[in-house]
Amino acid sequence: MTPRLTIVVPAYNEARRLGAGMQRFDAAVSAGAIDLEQTELMVIDDGSTDGTAMTAEKLLAPLPHHRVVRLSANQGKGAAVRAGVAASRTPYTAYMDADMSIDPLAVPLLLEGLENHDVAIGCRALPDSMVETSYVVRSLMGRLFNEMVTMGTGLGLKDTQCGFKAFRTPVARLLFHLVRIDRFAFDVEILARARRLGLTITEVPVQWKHVEGSTVHPLHDSFAMIADVYRSRRGLLAGSPVPTISVRPPSGGPPVGRDLAERVSAMLLDLLEGCPVPVVADGQGVTALFALVDPADVARTLMALRDRFAPLEVTRRALTLDGLAALGPLTGRLDVPPDPTPGS
Repeated sequence: MTPRLTIVVPAYNEARRLGAGMQRFDAAVSAGAIDLEQTELMVIDDGSTDGTAMTAEKLLAPLPHHRVVRLSANQGKGAAVRAGVAASRTPYTAYMDADMSIDPLAVPLLLEGLENHDVAIGCRALPDSMVETSYVVRSLMGRLFNEMVTMGTGLGLKDTQCGFKAFRTPVARLLFHLVRIDRFAFDVEILARARRLGLTITEVPVQWKHVEGSTVHPLHDSFAMIADVYRSRRGLLAGSPVPTISVRPPSGGPPVGRDLAERVSAMLLDLLEGCPVPVVADGQGVTALFALVDPADVARTLMALRDRFAPLEVTRRALTLDGLAALGPLTGRLDVPPDPTPGS
């Protein structure tokens, strides 16, 4: 069975804690919250020096769908999650912390949230959430940071920093292309970009338990996150423009059929070996957004689309965040067709 969900686990020097985290993951599997036949678990070793990758390989070996990806040097949690999103080939992509401090029993709630939203995030501040209250400093710093984020971004979310989020994969690819914060504040900017593009976000209740040995330092890292958010608001941490290819009728030509988006999507999945490139239809044609795609693959795909869809106009350009926002609200418009037939 082909998996439908990829769970990305960023890990930096987590060899000692991965085992306990996997016990919580296995408990969620035993409880029926996670279907191993439809779930890929992907650990991203963020340049660890303690044998994290080797430990992960041993722990994940019994799983039917798993990968361990090694980054050559420590780049930060945001960069590690971005690498996982770029490697995902399933319709949905989630990420959670290596210690599984958020109980993976809540995975079904994330997936339910994606039925009607583009992004689903865990929230420790919801009435139905259960939070260990013994760690007062960490809890207070988290609340303070979230208040500052709310004032600075207008997101209106109760818990931007919960490391338990899920996306429709085309949405995840676009957002992580647009956000280049590699450290802890990447969560905030992902959500801010989603709001800017008219994507919808829902919060789900979770169970959180403190796990000893965290590499996050509440005071130091909170101030670093605030600094990153401020620099991003000033436009200093913007991601790269997104390469796009549009397919539409020539000027004065007849309108294209409604199935063009599905035909383009199916061909892209074939050309890019299952990479879920989002395609946006605008009534006249379609625009494919090559988020997190190698430039050489974009160039190769451009030539193939021109050959396949002649005499339609096939053009390439790059869109910034503002250019993407000008396409109109993207909610519900960044999916690929389910189980497409390549080359159809």
